[in-house]
Amino acid sequence: MLPRVIARRACSYPTLLISLRHGVRRFAPLAPSASAAAAHSVEKVDVPGTIPVRGDKKMPGEAPVELRDMKLGFIGWGAMAQAVSLGILRQGLTVPDRVMATDIEPQILEAARREGLQISTSNEELVKWADIIVVAVKPQVVEPVVRDIARHWKEGKVLVSICAGVTIATYLQGLGAGAKVVRVMPNTPCLVGEAATAYAGSSFCKENDLELVHGMFEAVGGATHRVPEYLLNAVTGLSGSGPAYVYMLIQAMSDAGVHGGLPRKVATSLAAQTVLGAARMVTETGQHPALLKEAVTSPAGTTIAGVRTLERHGFNSAIIEAVEAARARSEALSAEPDFLFEPKPRSSVSSTSDI
Repeated sequence: MLPRVIARRACSYPTLLISLRHGVRRFAPLAPSASAAAAHSVEKVDVPGTIPVRGDKKMPGEAPVELRDMKLGFIGWGAMAQAVSLGILRQGLTVPDRVMATDIEPQILEAARREGLQISTSNEELVKWADIIVVAVKPQVVEPVVRDIARHWKEGKVLVSICAGVTIATYLQGLGAGAKVVRVMPNTPCLVGEAATAYAGSSFCKENDLELVHGMFEAVGGATHRVPEYLLNAVTGLSGSGPAYVYMLIQAMSDAGVHGGLPRKVATSLAAQTVLGAARMVTETGQHPALLKEAVTSPAGTTIAGVRTLERHGFNSAIIEAVEAARARSEALSAEPDFLFEPKPRSSVSSTSDI
């Protein structure tokens, strides 16, 4: 079944209702080398010790350890929220009637209803009902939303924010210093189940809270990492903005193919698959990218001629500077997120986020 497109007002990327029931094809990873295995063992420090699974047992009176034991609410059900919620359902981490969504667009709520989700036009109703609340609205309307829900906030609820540039402190100011808040930075490949995500939690979050959030976003991507909040601006520059850099690379490679005589469709297909295949070589072999580059680069061959040209034109430096510029911009927006926007009227339900 092809993804269904939901018509709605323009935003920075198309809002898609992704039908994720059939999943994304995955293949058995290549056997990593001993050095790669050692590298993986070091990098696992930022991953929770366990991801809650349906087979775990709980002692009487013990807090829930599975997402299906919790009620999950989405304030705003735009592209990111759709991908995350439907990805969670696809993975069997919960069931539709334990998920609620709010949105200002009637057609979006109707789409959520068709997926079996509970719907509402009231953020206050959602917050009273849900145990985990995902805030997926535009950054400039976060503060009005927090004011609306603050009087209904109860101890033990977890707020998950996927709003770009909005700090944990912003939520704590509205909900209280003891609130459980997890700030998450996914990226747009979340829409096809290939997100790269990093997250950080407030000091009152328990390990199980963070494990639940980790599992939620691992359902829509293979790279999910816990980091200190101060590093989320670097994450934004790298993986949050990174898809744009990769699209530019694919476009440039496609243009080069056309210049060499290939039809546009063929050139774009080859360029995109080259990037996809190279990325999988990195993730599935565990080899350092430099070693994989060397494996393609034979003496006096075509690849080293191309690499020499890229180095002459500062390819590595340009990528590093682009990521750093985006990181610095994210830091500035975190300090003053609203300067580009006119004040918005207070509303009980806010529009969906364009991360």
